Amino acid sequence: MILGLLFALIPAGQLVAQEQAPSLLPAVSKVTLSEGATFKIDNKLTYFHSDDIPFAADHMQVFSAAITSLNGSKVTRIGLASSAVLDLSIRLDESLAAEEYRITINAGILIQASSLKGLAHATATLLQLWGDVGEEIPNMVISDAPAVSYRNFMVDLGRNPHSLTVLKETIDLLWFYKLDSLQLHLTDDQYFAFPSTAFPKLASKNQAISLDEFKELERYAVVRGISIIPELEAPGHSSILRREYPETFGTTPTEVATLPSSRAALKTILDEMVDVFASSPYVHVGGDEAYGVPVEFQRDLVNELNAHLKTRGKTAVVWEGPALGEGDNKIDEDVIHINWRTIDFPAPEMLKAGYPVVNAAWDPLYLVDHYPRNNFTMASPGHIYQQLDRFLFRHFNPGMPTFAKPISVQPTDQVIGYCMPWWEGREENYLHLVAPRLIAMAAVAWSEPSHRDVDEFEKRSEQTEAARTRAFYPVTIAASNLAVESAGVFHEQTFISLLPSDTLAKQAFELRYTIDGSEPNASSIVFEEPISIQQNTLVRAAAFFDGKQLRHGSRRKFVHVSPVKNLALGKAVAVSVAAGPLFCPQRLTDGGIGNLDYFLGYPASEQHPIEITIDLGGSQSIQRVVVNAYTYQSSYESYEILVSANGKDWLQVAERFEKPEQAGAVSEHEMSPVSVRYIRLNTRGHKGQVFDSFSRITEIQVY
Repeated sequence: MILGLLFALIPAGQLVAQEQAPSLLPAVSKVTLSEGATFKIDNKLTYFHSDDIPFAADHMQVFSAAITSLNGSKVTRIGLASSAVLDLSIRLDESLAAEEYRITINAGILIQASSLKGLAHATATLLQLWGDVGEEIPNMVISDAPAVSYRNFMVDLGRNPHSLTVLKETIDLLWFYKLDSLQLHLTDDQYFAFPSTAFPKLASKNQAISLDEFKELERYAVVRGISIIPELEAPGHSSILRREYPETFGTTPTEVATLPSSRAALKTILDEMVDVFASSPYVHVGGDEAYGVPVEFQRDLVNELNAHLKTRGKTAVVWEGPALGEGDNKIDEDVIHINWRTIDFPAPEMLKAGYPVVNAAWDPLYLVDHYPRNNFTMASPGHIYQQLDRFLFRHFNPGMPTFAKPISVQPTDQVIGYCMPWWEGREENYLHLVAPRLIAMAAVAWSEPSHRDVDEFEKRSEQTEAARTRAFYPVTIAASNLAVESAGVFHEQTFISLLPSDTLAKQAFELRYTIDGSEPNASSIVFEEPISIQQNTLVRAAAFFDGKQLRHGSRRKFVHVSPVKNLALGKAVAVSVAAGPLFCPQRLTDGGIGNLDYFLGYPASEQHPIEITIDLGGSQSIQRVVVNAYTYQSSYESYEILVSANGKDWLQVAERFEKPEQAGAVSEHEMSPVSVRYIRLNTRGHKGQVFDSFSRITEIQVY
């Protein structure tokens, strides 16, 4: 049964005796299965490690806590390797690369690694194995290493605050899926999230994270094998610098780049960041959208900051910004360039000039909340998993040349990896949108699989997410009578229950919760009976023992809908593109017509419209179709409507390809009564809005 589990999700035709990857995410490089003793999973496990790997003892404490939450096993260190038969041993192997590891499983488990990162990747693999198997793990050897070294996720703290709590959750997410680093976009026009002591007026009034808390976050990341890359954005997106300290930074972005006082101050702030985030080999110095600043000044600034960072043992990273210069005015070739739209400085030119390049192409990597506008730009997890290519650069926006004609470069080790950024986002939308998409990126970035089956990926991610949830979140938030389970949509009223994990149920604890969006604490309401909810609500819950919180708290957003009765309400919906949370196809018939209750479909165009098909469940006489769409200013959805009795022969009954005289959220289409079972809407996307290759329909009603 266990061997079957390991092999169940391997694509047909790829089975080779004794050497196949288990059903893990990311897929491991190589596993050799053999006959012999299996590892018996017990509640009491012992381990030994030498002190050759820094922070290994701290990491094993973290691993022990996760394993205990996952299935009740307790991992305890013993003093000497020879003092007992060990369940788990950790051995330094300097022949392995920094992120490489080897796991040998028989009657015991041996982990070999040359660094803490390698060890952390090994324990992440064990957490997933522990979460999938029953009482024993087969005899096997896993040899694994990433395809690329730069596997990064970025959080924008310069537009909206994100709490220390959610950043710690993010680090555990990155550890579990073997990403390398977390970039913190600490500064922008809206907020200066880094609490500089040299320039205290820069810190935002609603400062979310203190200096001591950032130091705590750094320690938290180091122990889990994650590097935190700090970013100071300059000379663009620097209005706070100029507003608070014009005598130092000047009054224009050009002065930020050129004034000696400004350059000295930027170095001071970078030094402060390096002191806090000491473990990162990289520091990001911005360079994004410095409009109006002569490019030669931008390049000079990057080189001066790069030279300074070298004295601190760091490598500079910049956004795609100023184009290639010449001679002394060319950015130093050791500066890493993140290519995000391949227009200001196209990827082929970056590579030809000798730069290390990180792929952060909009399609499929950008996750954008577009705050304060209530719309989103992000591909589905399935699209990300299927389309991500280290050597391909494409944009979401049809107005950009790389939408219709993506740029493909020759495979080269100069493209060192990927960056997935979360831009402008609000914390309330964060984890439930980010996690599924980050998993897809992590899966591709680690192994760059040649064969990609989206259905297989979704099955594996469902398994690994179940294990991750048990390891890090001891409380599950459940609800009754949901119209759309994955999106938390309910009609009129729902009842919320808090369910403890199996391991938590074995000990004394309290479940406490909030419904106002705040973090639960030891004084929050104790859960005793189901909670009645009749409006949009963010429920947060955590387990407490002796007044202290156990592991991470859980959160779940519930959306209230008062549906209008129609023939399509609650009916099944199929779409021709991959879809993802929380913008799934079922939002089209869930009864909600609010501006955020939409299906987010991509890509849509005149040449390749998205097919949306509603099955009414049987033959129905219809004479009116109402399309509700997201609207912003004068934006509108472009589509045609077809009907069919059998799902094969289609008749067009309405269309809207041109901008209506009065664009609005609701469009009604009347027709002569016709008996049909299927309604199909072929949409070309949401026009008159940024990135109109996305469909943003909120509801389709049929009468």
